[in-house]
Amino acid sequence: MKKHVILGLLITLLIPYAANASFIDVDSSHPDQKAIEWLQERNITPPDKTKFFPDKLITKGELYELAWRAAGYIPDVGINVQTPFSDIDSSSRFAPYAKKAVDTGIIKGEGTFLPNAKISRADALKSIFDIMGIGITRVYTKDDLPFKDVRPSSRYAPIAKTAIEFGIMEGQENFLPKEKITRAEIADDIYRISTLLPAPTQTIKIIQVPQEETSNTFSSNSKFRILLDVWDKIHAKYVGKEPVDDNKLLYGAINGMVSKLGDKYTIFQEPVNAKSFSEALSGEFDGIGVSIDMIDGKIKIISPLQGTPASKAGLKPNDTIVEIDKKSTTGLSLNDVSNMIKGRTGSAVDLLIERDGKKTTFSITREHIRLEAVTGEMKGDVGYIIVRNFTESSGIDFAQQVKKLLAKNPKSFVIDLRDNPGGYLDASLQMLDTLVTPNTRLASIKFLKRENAEEFYNESSGKNGRAELSPTDPEVIFHSIGNGELAKYPIRVLINGGSASASEIMAASLKENNRATLIGEKSFGKGTVQEITDYTDGSLYKQTIGKWMTPQEHNLTENPISPDVIIKNNDKTAADEALDYALKN
Repeated sequence: MKKHVILGLLITLLIPYAANASFIDVDSSHPDQKAIEWLQERNITPPDKTKFFPDKLITKGELYELAWRAAGYIPDVGINVQTPFSDIDSSSRFAPYAKKAVDTGIIKGEGTFLPNAKISRADALKSIFDIMGIGITRVYTKDDLPFKDVRPSSRYAPIAKTAIEFGIMEGQENFLPKEKITRAEIADDIYRISTLLPAPTQTIKIIQVPQEETSNTFSSNSKFRILLDVWDKIHAKYVGKEPVDDNKLLYGAINGMVSKLGDKYTIFQEPVNAKSFSEALSGEFDGIGVSIDMIDGKIKIISPLQGTPASKAGLKPNDTIVEIDKKSTTGLSLNDVSNMIKGRTGSAVDLLIERDGKKTTFSITREHIRLEAVTGEMKGDVGYIIVRNFTESSGIDFAQQVKKLLAKNPKSFVIDLRDNPGGYLDASLQMLDTLVTPNTRLASIKFLKRENAEEFYNESSGKNGRAELSPTDPEVIFHSIGNGELAKYPIRVLINGGSASASEIMAASLKENNRATLIGEKSFGKGTVQEITDYTDGSLYKQTIGKWMTPQEHNLTENPISPDVIIKNNDKTAADEALDYALKN
């Protein structure tokens, strides 16, 4: 996923190859002949093809092929590539490009890819911008959009504005975002974008907007001119031990800006840290298996993931990490601490932990951790499902476990959300579809502005009927859309202080809809939602964009969920009193 303007564009140096003969169906009379030949000369069009079929509507697979080759990705000929999509065979010529899009986070690796589906102008341009590393422009006014069929509040507006910046569809009255697009039109778009990309050392562009609308824009703030002046002075006169690294300067400026927001959940991560973050969400990484956060200036453990070295060693939610290998965590960033805890499999890390005023050192050996996000088993006549985190596939995994357990005729279900730090919104909503009757209110998100709510609604789950845009407030409301396979079964849910974010949404929704009895300890208390933006340089920005609201309009920030039955397990025994109670009642 890519949103907002990025400061640096990915510039790919395309090495010309020996040009093939011109396509026999593209002559000098064709309006896009120059663009098509330009692509052919640079090996962007697939080799050994005699026809281009310029006026044929382009498919999604063909679009990804051209865009990735324009971005410099030329896969080896004749290789087989496995993809997560059920409709792309490993021998398909589109397989390498679909796999590349998944690997770089441009698309999700689930379901179908639809390689032969015709693609609309807006979706095609968005895909090209994403693949070629071009940030979508979000700073514009209505005067910047000459198209009659694109409103400034439309989800197509940022795509249209970015297209204008590259001279695409100049002089046209309508953008026609939903119109299917031809191969020649795509060739012309890629040609324009590739030849107009600025050099990486260019000065940051200042976007001019009318004065009455510039109260919170970069260009209207005098401090922005100071930033540019400092940048210029560094490059003109600075003498130091090492040459100036523009990437470090830009990453430092971004980190400084984000840190001044004072929001512990809004962070920018440079490529190396972003990779670790993405690995954690995927459920496979090297480390000890602990979710951490910075709270009131201290590094706190949110939850030790079940079955990991951290859990086996006895780390607990709300533990404070004081030292790592005898180095104090005071003054360190969350990224610094995370990188110090991670390490190669088989190596050890010593953590000095403060708990209830006492300090204890834990020596933990790192492992390669591959978590099963969702597991299930029968315990007597009860179906027992553990949800360890909410990955992109957790909703599907949960449904599979339910199907497996229903075949064994359970009388009830216990869902274990203990020490689950959260994850993706869609995964929790998909699970709730199974547990409640259709059209049940599950949760909502309140945004800063109405336009933010509209954008979220239009670009995410508004399409499938799950979401409802509030008629008056900047709020998106979510309802269940599934069949409610478990709606008739008694449900008990286990929570504790390590149950956070999406875990709390799920637990609160079940409690307030009278669908489950909550057992255990109070939850963590995280009531905000973050949007994750992946950039093509490997960096990542996670920003708070709204507040979670329960079905009864309660926010969970600093207001954790209280279970119906409070049971705190005895640390001195191996017994699981909370689970035992849930299985018997």
